[in-house]
Amino acid sequence: MREEARHERQRETHRALYERFAAGTGLPIEQPSEPELTGTGHYRQSLAAAEDSWQEPADQEAPDGEGTDARFLPAQAAAASDAPAFAGHEDAAQEHYPEEPEAAQQSAVLSGDPHDDQAAQAAAAGKAQRRKRTKRKRNLVMLATVLIFALVVAGSVYFVKSVLKQFNPDDYPGPGGAAVEFTVEDGWGLKIISRKLEELDVVSSDGLFTDAVADSEAQSKLIHPGTYLLKKQMPAADAADILVNQRPDKVFYIGLKANMRLDAAIKEIAKGSGLAEKDLQELAKKPQQFGLPASVPSLEGWLHPGEYRFPLNSDAEEVLGELVKATKASLEQAGITDLEEGYRTLKVASILQAEARTPDYATVAGAIENRLDPGNRETHGLLQVDSSVIYGLDRYSLQFSAQEKQDASNKYNTYVHTGLPPTPLGSPANSAIEAAAHPESNGYYYWVTVNIETGETKFASTYAEHRQNQAEFRAWCNQNPGVC
Repeated sequence: MREEARHERQRETHRALYERFAAGTGLPIEQPSEPELTGTGHYRQSLAAAEDSWQEPADQEAPDGEGTDARFLPAQAAAASDAPAFAGHEDAAQEHYPEEPEAAQQSAVLSGDPHDDQAAQAAAAGKAQRRKRTKRKRNLVMLATVLIFALVVAGSVYFVKSVLKQFNPDDYPGPGGAAVEFTVEDGWGLKIISRKLEELDVVSSDGLFTDAVADSEAQSKLIHPGTYLLKKQMPAADAADILVNQRPDKVFYIGLKANMRLDAAIKEIAKGSGLAEKDLQELAKKPQQFGLPASVPSLEGWLHPGEYRFPLNSDAEEVLGELVKATKASLEQAGITDLEEGYRTLKVASILQAEARTPDYATVAGAIENRLDPGNRETHGLLQVDSSVIYGLDRYSLQFSAQEKQDASNKYNTYVHTGLPPTPLGSPANSAIEAAAHPESNGYYYWVTVNIETGETKFASTYAEHRQNQAEFRAWCNQNPGVC
Protein backbone atom coordinates (compact mmCIF):
# COMPACT_ATOMS: atom_id res chain seq x y z
CA MET A 1 0.00 0.00 0.00
CA ARG A 2 2.90 2.35 0.82
CA GLU A 3 4.54 1.60 -2.57
CA GLU A 4 1.30 2.41 -4.38
CA ALA A 5 0.98 5.71 -2.49
CA ARG A 6 4.56 6.65 -3.36
CA HIS A 7 4.06 5.82 -7.03
CA GLU A 8 0.83 7.86 -7.04
CA ARG A 9 2.67 10.87 -5.59
CA GLN A 10 5.34 10.53 -8.25
CA ARG A 11 2.73 10.40 -11.00
CA GLU A 12 1.05 13.53 -9.60
CA THR A 13 4.39 15.34 -9.53
CA HIS A 14 5.18 14.37 -13.12
CA ARG A 15 1.68 15.38 -14.17
CA ALA A 16 2.11 18.83 -12.53
CA LEU A 17 5.47 19.36 -14.23
CA TYR A 18 4.03 18.38 -17.58
CA GLU A 19 1.14 20.80 -17.22
CA ARG A 20 3.50 23.65 -16.35
CA PHE A 21 5.69 22.79 -19.25
CA ALA A 22 2.72 22.74 -21.60
CA ALA A 23 1.55 26.10 -20.26
CA GLY A 24 4.94 27.61 -21.00
CA THR A 25 5.86 28.16 -17.39
CA GLY A 26 8.98 26.07 -17.77
CA LEU A 27 10.48 23.45 -15.62
CA PRO A 28 11.21 24.28 -11.99
CA ILE A 29 14.80 23.93 -11.03
CA GLU A 30 15.29 21.84 -7.89
CA GLN A 31 16.67 23.67 -4.93
CA PRO A 32 20.33 22.87 -4.52
CA SER A 33 21.59 21.14 -1.43
CA GLU A 34 22.77 23.20 1.50
CA PRO A 35 26.50 23.31 0.54
CA GLU A 36 25.63 24.52 -2.98
CA LEU A 37 23.68 27.53 -1.62
CA THR A 38 26.88 29.28 -0.52
CA GLY A 39 27.01 32.74 -2.08
CA THR A 40 23.49 32.68 -3.44
CA GLY A 41 22.64 35.97 -1.78
CA HIS A 42 24.68 37.89 -4.33
CA TYR A 43 23.22 35.83 -7.12
CA ARG A 44 19.66 36.62 -6.06
CA GLN A 45 20.40 40.33 -5.68
CA SER A 46 21.80 40.48 -9.24
CA LEU A 47 18.80 38.66 -10.51
CA ALA A 48 16.38 41.05 -8.81
CA ALA A 49 18.23 44.05 -10.32
CA ALA A 50 18.01 42.49 -13.75
CA GLU A 51 14.27 41.98 -13.41
CA ASP A 52 13.74 45.57 -12.37
CA SER A 53 15.65 46.86 -15.44
CA TRP A 54 14.03 44.45 -17.95
CA GLN A 55 10.48 43.13 -17.95
CA GLU A 56 9.64 40.92 -20.96
CA PRO A 57 6.27 39.37 -21.61
CA ALA A 58 5.99 35.72 -20.54
CA ASP A 59 5.12 34.52 -24.02
CA GLN A 60 8.03 36.34 -25.82
CA GLU A 61 11.23 34.40 -26.46
CA ALA A 62 14.67 35.84 -25.69
CA PRO A 63 16.65 37.34 -28.54
CA ASP A 64 19.18 34.58 -28.45
CA GLY A 65 16.38 31.92 -28.74
CA GLU A 66 17.25 30.13 -25.52
CA GLY A 67 13.73 30.63 -24.04
CA THR A 68 15.06 31.58 -20.63
CA ASP A 69 12.37 32.71 -18.14
CA ALA A 70 13.02 34.36 -14.76
CA ARG A 71 10.73 31.82 -13.09
CA PHE A 72 13.17 29.07 -14.07
CA LEU A 73 15.86 30.64 -11.95
CA PRO A 74 16.61 29.00 -8.60
CA ALA A 75 14.94 31.61 -6.36
CA GLN A 76 11.76 31.74 -8.43
CA ALA A 77 11.63 28.00 -8.89
CA ALA A 78 11.77 27.54 -5.15
CA ALA A 79 8.96 30.07 -4.59
CA ALA A 80 6.69 28.79 -7.36
CA SER A 81 6.77 25.05 -6.92
CA ASP A 82 8.66 24.34 -3.74
CA ALA A 83 6.24 21.77 -2.25
CA PRO A 84 5.64 19.51 -5.29
CA ALA A 85 9.29 19.39 -6.22
CA PHE A 86 10.43 18.54 -2.71
CA ALA A 87 7.65 16.00 -2.29
CA GLY A 88 8.67 14.05 -5.37
CA HIS A 89 12.35 14.32 -4.54
CA GLU A 90 11.97 13.05 -0.96
CA ASP A 91 9.89 10.10 -2.10
CA ALA A 92 12.54 9.11 -4.59
CA ALA A 93 15.29 9.53 -2.03
CA GLN A 94 13.54 7.49 0.59
CA GLU A 95 12.44 4.65 -1.66
CA HIS A 96 14.51 2.08 0.22
CA TYR A 97 13.88 3.54 3.70
CA PRO A 98 10.22 3.11 4.77
CA GLU A 99 9.19 5.84 7.11
CA GLU A 100 7.34 5.28 10.43
CA PRO A 101 3.58 5.99 10.55
CA GLU A 102 4.21 9.21 12.48
CA ALA A 103 6.77 10.40 9.95
CA ALA A 104 4.46 9.46 7.09
CA GLN A 105 1.64 11.46 8.64
CA GLN A 106 3.91 14.50 9.10
CA SER A 107 5.10 14.20 5.53
CA ALA A 108 1.51 14.05 4.33
CA VAL A 109 0.63 17.15 6.32
CA LEU A 110 3.63 19.12 5.03
CA SER A 111 2.94 18.11 1.42
CA GLY A 112 -0.74 19.06 1.69
CA ASP A 113 -1.66 16.17 -0.64
CA PRO A 114 -4.91 14.42 0.43
CA HIS A 115 -3.68 11.19 -1.16
CA ASP A 116 -0.59 11.31 0.99
CA ASP A 117 -2.72 11.86 4.09
CA GLN A 118 -4.95 8.87 3.31
CA ALA A 119 -2.00 6.68 2.46
CA ALA A 120 -0.26 7.58 5.73
CA GLN A 121 -3.37 6.85 7.74
CA ALA A 122 -3.87 3.53 5.95
CA ALA A 123 -0.25 2.59 6.54
CA ALA A 124 -0.52 3.42 10.23
CA ALA A 125 -3.78 1.44 10.57
CA GLY A 126 -2.26 -1.55 8.75
CA LYS A 127 0.77 -1.57 10.97
CA ALA A 128 -1.40 -1.32 14.09
CA GLN A 129 -3.49 -4.28 12.89
CA ARG A 130 -0.33 -6.28 12.16
CA ARG A 131 0.94 -5.50 15.65
CA LYS A 132 -2.39 -6.67 17.17
CA ARG A 133 -2.38 -9.87 15.14
CA THR A 134 1.21 -10.57 16.06
CA LYS A 135 0.50 -9.91 19.74
CA ARG A 136 -2.63 -12.09 19.63
CA LYS A 137 -0.75 -14.97 18.00
CA ARG A 138 2.04 -14.63 20.53
CA ASN A 139 -0.48 -14.76 23.41
CA LEU A 140 -2.23 -17.81 21.95
CA VAL A 141 1.06 -19.62 21.52
CA MET A 142 2.06 -18.82 25.09
CA LEU A 143 -1.34 -19.96 26.42
CA ALA A 144 -1.21 -23.21 24.47
CA THR A 145 2.30 -23.84 25.73
CA VAL A 146 1.23 -23.29 29.34
CA LEU A 147 -1.81 -25.59 28.94
CA ILE A 148 0.24 -28.35 27.35
CA PHE A 149 2.81 -28.06 30.09
CA ALA A 150 0.10 -28.24 32.77
CA LEU A 151 -1.46 -31.32 31.14
CA VAL A 152 1.90 -33.02 30.92
CA VAL A 153 2.62 -32.29 34.58
CA ALA A 154 -0.84 -33.48 35.71
CA GLY A 155 -0.58 -36.66 33.64
CA SER A 156 2.85 -37.37 35.02
CA VAL A 157 1.64 -36.90 38.60
CA TYR A 158 -1.36 -39.18 38.03
CA PHE A 159 0.81 -41.84 36.40
CA VAL A 160 3.33 -41.77 39.22
CA LYS A 161 0.57 -41.99 41.82
CA SER A 162 -1.09 -44.93 40.05
CA VAL A 163 2.22 -46.77 39.82
CA LEU A 164 3.00 -46.12 43.46
CA LYS A 165 -0.51 -47.20 44.48
CA GLN A 166 -0.04 -50.53 42.71
CA PHE A 167 2.98 -51.24 44.85
CA ASN A 168 1.68 -49.45 47.95
CA PRO A 169 -2.16 -49.57 47.97
CA ASP A 170 -4.13 -47.77 50.63
CA ASP A 171 -5.34 -49.75 53.61
CA TYR A 172 -9.07 -50.41 53.95
CA PRO A 173 -10.70 -48.01 56.44
CA GLY A 174 -12.87 -50.75 57.97
CA PRO A 175 -14.74 -52.04 59.81
CA GLY A 176 -15.25 -54.53 56.97
CA GLY A 177 -18.06 -56.02 54.94
CA ALA A 178 -19.46 -59.49 54.43
CA ALA A 179 -18.24 -62.34 56.60
CA VAL A 180 -15.50 -64.58 55.20
CA GLU A 181 -14.48 -67.98 56.52
CA PHE A 182 -10.70 -68.22 56.20
CA THR A 183 -8.89 -71.50 56.79
CA VAL A 184 -5.16 -71.60 57.53
CA GLU A 185 -3.70 -74.93 56.48
CA ASP A 186 -0.82 -76.73 58.16
CA GLY A 187 2.54 -75.55 56.86
CA TRP A 188 1.37 -72.15 55.65
CA GLY A 189 3.79 -69.35 56.36
CA LEU A 190 3.18 -65.62 56.59
CA LYS A 191 3.78 -65.03 52.89
CA ILE A 192 1.20 -67.60 51.79
CA ILE A 193 -1.35 -66.41 54.37
CA SER A 194 -0.95 -62.75 53.41
CA ARG A 195 -1.27 -63.56 49.70
CA LYS A 196 -4.42 -65.62 50.30
CA LEU A 197 -5.94 -62.81 52.34
CA GLU A 198 -5.30 -60.37 49.50
CA GLU A 199 -6.85 -62.77 46.96
CA LEU A 200 -9.98 -63.03 49.13
CA ASP A 201 -10.07 -59.20 49.41
CA VAL A 202 -9.83 -59.45 53.18
CA VAL A 203 -6.88 -57.02 53.12
CA SER A 204 -5.94 -54.57 50.38
CA SER A 205 -2.31 -55.69 50.21
CA ASP A 206 -0.26 -58.64 51.39
CA GLY A 207 2.50 -56.20 52.27
CA LEU A 208 0.24 -54.24 54.58
CA PHE A 209 -0.78 -57.43 56.37
CA THR A 210 2.86 -58.51 56.73
CA ASP A 211 3.70 -55.13 58.25
CA ALA A 212 0.68 -55.37 60.57
CA VAL A 213 1.85 -58.76 61.83
CA ALA A 214 5.33 -57.35 62.44
CA ASP A 215 3.83 -54.40 64.36
CA SER A 216 1.54 -56.62 66.43
CA GLU A 217 2.02 -56.40 70.19
CA ALA A 218 1.44 -60.12 70.62
CA GLN A 219 4.36 -61.96 72.17
CA SER A 220 4.20 -64.64 69.50
CA LYS A 221 3.79 -63.77 65.83
CA LEU A 222 2.55 -67.25 64.93
CA ILE A 223 -0.68 -67.86 63.03
CA HIS A 224 -2.05 -71.24 64.02
CA PRO A 225 -3.80 -73.55 61.55
CA GLY A 226 -7.57 -73.55 61.69
CA THR A 227 -10.66 -71.71 60.51
CA TYR A 228 -11.09 -68.03 61.31
CA LEU A 229 -14.09 -65.78 60.82
CA LEU A 230 -12.97 -62.58 59.04
CA LYS A 231 -14.62 -59.88 56.94
CA LYS A 232 -14.19 -58.52 53.46
CA GLN A 233 -12.04 -55.37 53.21
CA MET A 234 -10.76 -55.28 56.77
CA PRO A 235 -7.96 -53.02 57.96
CA ALA A 236 -4.76 -55.06 57.94
CA ALA A 237 -4.21 -54.45 61.66
CA ASP A 238 -7.68 -55.83 62.51
CA ALA A 239 -7.05 -58.98 60.49
CA ALA A 240 -3.69 -59.40 62.21
CA ASP A 241 -5.30 -59.08 65.66
CA ILE A 242 -7.67 -61.95 64.84
CA LEU A 243 -5.09 -64.25 63.28
CA VAL A 244 -1.89 -63.67 65.23
CA ASN A 245 -1.37 -66.07 68.15
CA GLN A 246 -5.05 -67.00 68.37
CA ARG A 247 -6.64 -70.40 68.59
CA PRO A 248 -9.58 -70.35 66.18
CA ASP A 249 -12.93 -71.49 67.48
CA LYS A 250 -14.55 -73.89 65.08
CA VAL A 251 -18.16 -72.96 64.34
CA PHE A 252 -21.23 -74.45 62.69
CA TYR A 253 -23.91 -72.59 60.78
CA ILE A 254 -27.71 -72.76 60.84
CA GLY A 255 -30.09 -71.11 58.39
CA LEU A 256 -33.86 -71.03 58.97
CA LYS A 257 -36.36 -69.74 56.40
CA ALA A 258 -39.28 -67.51 57.30
CA ASN A 259 -42.39 -69.30 58.62
CA MET A 260 -40.62 -72.66 58.74
CA ARG A 261 -42.63 -75.12 60.77
CA LEU A 262 -41.18 -76.49 63.98
CA ASP A 263 -40.48 -80.00 62.69
CA ALA A 264 -38.69 -78.68 59.60
CA ALA A 265 -36.69 -76.23 61.71
CA ILE A 266 -35.55 -78.98 64.09
CA LYS A 267 -34.33 -81.07 61.16
CA GLU A 268 -32.40 -78.10 59.75
CA ILE A 269 -30.78 -77.37 63.11
CA ALA A 270 -29.74 -80.99 63.56
CA LYS A 271 -28.28 -81.04 60.06
CA GLY A 272 -26.22 -77.91 60.54
CA SER A 273 -25.05 -78.54 64.10
CA GLY A 274 -24.65 -82.27 64.31
CA LEU A 275 -26.86 -82.28 67.40
CA ALA A 276 -29.26 -85.17 67.91
CA GLU A 277 -32.67 -84.43 66.39
CA LYS A 278 -34.34 -86.37 69.22
CA ASP A 279 -32.76 -84.11 71.86
CA LEU A 280 -33.89 -81.04 69.99
CA GLN A 281 -37.47 -82.36 69.70
CA GLU A 282 -37.64 -83.06 73.42
CA LEU A 283 -36.44 -79.57 74.29
CA ALA A 284 -38.91 -78.00 71.85
CA LYS A 285 -41.72 -79.46 73.96
CA LYS A 286 -40.43 -77.65 77.06
CA PRO A 287 -40.85 -73.97 76.19
CA GLN A 288 -40.88 -72.91 79.84
CA GLN A 289 -37.15 -73.75 80.05
CA PHE A 290 -36.68 -70.78 77.70
CA GLY A 291 -38.74 -68.37 79.80
CA LEU A 292 -42.03 -68.64 77.87
CA PRO A 293 -45.52 -68.51 79.47
CA ALA A 294 -47.32 -71.66 80.59
CA SER A 295 -49.92 -71.17 77.85
CA VAL A 296 -47.24 -71.91 75.25
CA PRO A 297 -47.26 -75.68 74.47
CA SER A 298 -44.15 -75.79 72.28
CA LEU A 299 -41.51 -73.70 70.56
CA GLU A 300 -43.62 -73.47 67.39
CA GLY A 301 -43.32 -69.87 66.17
CA TRP A 302 -40.45 -69.05 68.56
CA LEU A 303 -37.48 -70.23 66.47
CA HIS A 304 -36.74 -66.98 64.70
CA PRO A 305 -35.71 -67.22 61.01
CA GLY A 306 -32.24 -66.13 59.99
CA GLU A 307 -28.61 -67.23 59.79
CA TYR A 308 -26.69 -68.17 62.92
CA ARG A 309 -23.16 -69.22 63.87
CA PHE A 310 -22.44 -71.21 66.97
CA PRO A 311 -19.24 -72.55 68.52
CA LEU A 312 -18.73 -76.17 67.65
CA ASN A 313 -19.19 -77.28 71.25
CA SER A 314 -22.61 -75.63 71.65
CA ASP A 315 -25.36 -77.90 73.00
CA ALA A 316 -29.05 -78.14 72.02
CA GLU A 317 -30.32 -75.84 74.75
CA GLU A 318 -27.83 -73.11 73.84
CA VAL A 319 -28.84 -73.27 70.19
CA LEU A 320 -32.60 -73.22 70.78
CA GLY A 321 -32.21 -70.58 73.46
CA GLU A 322 -30.44 -68.27 70.99
CA LEU A 323 -33.29 -68.62 68.46
CA VAL A 324 -35.97 -67.93 71.10
CA LYS A 325 -34.00 -64.91 72.24
CA ALA A 326 -34.05 -63.56 68.67
CA THR A 327 -37.87 -63.88 68.54
CA LYS A 328 -38.27 -62.01 71.82
CA ALA A 329 -36.04 -59.24 70.45
CA SER A 330 -38.24 -58.98 67.34
CA LEU A 331 -41.38 -58.63 69.47
CA GLU A 332 -39.75 -55.94 71.58
CA GLN A 333 -38.75 -54.12 68.43
CA ALA A 334 -42.44 -54.11 67.43
CA GLY A 335 -43.32 -52.65 70.82
CA ILE A 336 -44.53 -55.84 72.54
CA THR A 337 -42.91 -56.82 75.82
CA ASP A 338 -45.66 -59.00 77.32
CA LEU A 339 -45.03 -62.58 76.15
CA GLU A 340 -48.72 -63.56 76.33
CA GLU A 341 -49.54 -60.75 73.95
CA GLY A 342 -46.47 -61.68 72.00
CA TYR A 343 -47.68 -65.23 71.54
CA ARG A 344 -50.97 -63.99 70.06
CA THR A 345 -49.00 -61.68 67.79
CA LEU A 346 -46.94 -64.62 66.55
CA LYS A 347 -50.12 -66.51 65.62
CA VAL A 348 -51.47 -63.63 63.55
CA ALA A 349 -48.03 -63.00 62.03
CA SER A 350 -47.69 -66.65 60.97
CA ILE A 351 -51.06 -66.42 59.18
CA LEU A 352 -49.92 -63.24 57.42
CA GLN A 353 -46.71 -64.95 56.38
CA ALA A 354 -48.69 -67.85 54.87
CA GLU A 355 -51.66 -65.97 53.38
CA ALA A 356 -50.38 -62.65 52.02
CA ARG A 357 -47.57 -60.81 50.35
CA THR A 358 -45.40 -58.44 52.34
CA PRO A 359 -47.06 -55.27 50.90
CA ASP A 360 -50.48 -56.63 51.97
CA TYR A 361 -49.51 -57.69 55.50
CA ALA A 362 -51.04 -54.73 57.32
CA THR A 363 -54.29 -54.87 55.28
CA VAL A 364 -54.76 -58.60 55.87
CA ALA A 365 -53.96 -58.10 59.57
CA GLY A 366 -56.84 -55.59 59.75
CA ALA A 367 -59.19 -58.06 58.06
CA ILE A 368 -58.14 -60.82 60.50
CA GLU A 369 -58.93 -58.59 63.47
CA ASN A 370 -62.33 -57.83 61.91
CA ARG A 371 -63.07 -61.55 61.57
CA LEU A 372 -61.98 -62.31 65.12
CA ASP A 373 -64.68 -60.01 66.41
CA PRO A 374 -67.46 -62.47 67.44
CA GLY A 375 -70.12 -59.85 66.76
CA ASN A 376 -69.31 -59.40 63.07
CA ARG A 377 -72.10 -60.45 60.71
CA GLU A 378 -69.90 -61.84 57.99
CA THR A 379 -67.85 -64.61 59.64
CA HIS A 380 -69.21 -64.52 63.20
CA GLY A 381 -65.75 -64.91 64.72
CA LEU A 382 -64.48 -67.56 62.27
CA LEU A 383 -61.13 -66.88 60.60
CA GLN A 384 -61.77 -69.29 57.71
CA VAL A 385 -58.14 -69.37 56.53
CA ASP A 386 -56.89 -72.30 54.45
CA SER A 387 -53.31 -72.05 55.74
CA SER A 388 -54.45 -73.04 59.22
CA VAL A 389 -56.51 -75.99 57.93
CA ILE A 390 -53.62 -77.50 55.95
CA TYR A 391 -51.29 -77.00 58.91
CA GLY A 392 -53.63 -79.21 60.96
CA LEU A 393 -53.63 -81.69 58.09
CA ASP A 394 -49.81 -81.60 58.03
CA ARG A 395 -49.76 -80.58 54.39
CA TYR A 396 -48.37 -77.76 52.35
CA SER A 397 -50.88 -77.84 49.50
CA LEU A 398 -53.79 -75.41 49.75
CA GLN A 399 -56.22 -77.95 48.29
CA PHE A 400 -58.45 -79.94 50.65
CA SER A 401 -61.83 -81.63 50.35
CA ALA A 402 -65.24 -80.37 51.49
CA GLN A 403 -65.27 -83.08 54.13
CA GLU A 404 -61.90 -81.95 55.47
CA LYS A 405 -63.24 -78.42 55.51
CA GLN A 406 -65.99 -79.56 57.91
CA ASP A 407 -63.73 -81.78 60.03
CA ALA A 408 -64.00 -80.51 63.61
CA SER A 409 -61.31 -82.94 64.80
CA ASN A 410 -58.79 -80.71 63.14
CA LYS A 411 -58.12 -78.16 65.88
CA TYR A 412 -56.61 -75.85 63.27
CA ASN A 413 -59.78 -75.92 61.16
CA THR A 414 -60.74 -72.23 61.33
CA TYR A 415 -63.88 -72.93 59.29
CA VAL A 416 -65.24 -74.76 62.31
CA HIS A 417 -63.42 -73.33 65.33
CA THR A 418 -63.63 -69.61 66.15
CA GLY A 419 -60.67 -67.53 67.14
CA LEU A 420 -57.00 -68.05 66.41
CA PRO A 421 -55.42 -71.49 65.94
CA PRO A 422 -53.85 -73.18 69.01
CA THR A 423 -50.29 -72.29 67.95
CA PRO A 424 -48.54 -70.24 65.31
CA LEU A 425 -48.31 -71.90 61.91
CA GLY A 426 -44.56 -71.33 61.74
CA SER A 427 -41.86 -68.83 62.72
CA PRO A 428 -42.74 -65.44 61.13
CA ALA A 429 -40.22 -62.86 60.04
CA ASN A 430 -39.83 -59.35 61.43
CA SER A 431 -42.04 -57.73 58.76
CA ALA A 432 -44.99 -60.01 59.57
CA ILE A 433 -44.53 -59.49 63.33
CA GLU A 434 -44.53 -55.73 62.82
CA ALA A 435 -47.77 -55.83 60.77
CA ALA A 436 -49.50 -58.14 63.26
CA ALA A 437 -48.60 -55.80 66.09
CA HIS A 438 -49.92 -52.79 64.16
CA PRO A 439 -52.82 -53.92 61.90
CA GLU A 440 -54.48 -51.58 59.42
CA SER A 441 -57.93 -50.34 60.37
CA ASN A 442 -60.31 -51.23 57.50
CA GLY A 443 -63.73 -52.73 56.74
CA TYR A 444 -62.55 -55.88 54.95
CA TYR A 445 -63.50 -59.41 55.97
CA TYR A 446 -62.38 -61.37 52.94
CA TRP A 447 -59.30 -61.63 50.79
CA VAL A 448 -58.18 -64.06 48.14
CA THR A 449 -55.10 -64.28 45.96
CA VAL A 450 -56.41 -64.35 42.40
CA ASN A 451 -53.01 -64.93 40.77
CA ILE A 452 -50.51 -67.10 42.60
CA GLU A 453 -47.66 -66.24 40.26
CA THR A 454 -47.97 -62.47 40.74
CA GLY A 455 -49.44 -62.60 44.23
CA GLU A 456 -52.29 -60.28 43.32
CA THR A 457 -54.76 -60.19 46.20
CA LYS A 458 -58.28 -58.78 46.18
CA PHE A 459 -60.23 -57.69 49.26
CA ALA A 460 -63.97 -57.60 49.91
CA SER A 461 -66.32 -56.39 52.62
CA THR A 462 -69.20 -58.75 51.72
CA TYR A 463 -69.38 -62.42 50.92
CA ALA A 464 -71.10 -61.76 47.58
CA GLU A 465 -68.17 -59.65 46.45
CA HIS A 466 -65.77 -62.24 47.81
CA ARG A 467 -67.43 -64.99 45.72
CA GLN A 468 -66.73 -63.01 42.58
CA ASN A 469 -63.07 -62.82 43.58
CA GLN A 470 -63.08 -66.57 44.29
CA ALA A 471 -64.49 -67.25 40.84
CA GLU A 472 -61.64 -65.24 39.35
CA PHE A 473 -59.15 -67.34 41.32
CA ARG A 474 -60.72 -70.62 40.17
CA ALA A 475 -60.64 -69.45 36.57
CA TRP A 476 -56.97 -68.69 36.91
CA CYS A 477 -56.36 -72.17 38.41
CA ASN A 478 -58.19 -73.80 35.49
CA GLN A 479 -55.79 -72.02 33.15
CA ASN A 480 -52.80 -73.01 35.27
CA PRO A 481 -53.54 -76.56 36.47
CA GLY A 482 -49.95 -77.30 37.42
CA VAL A 483 -49.75 -74.37 39.85
CA CYS A 484 -52.87 -74.62 42.01
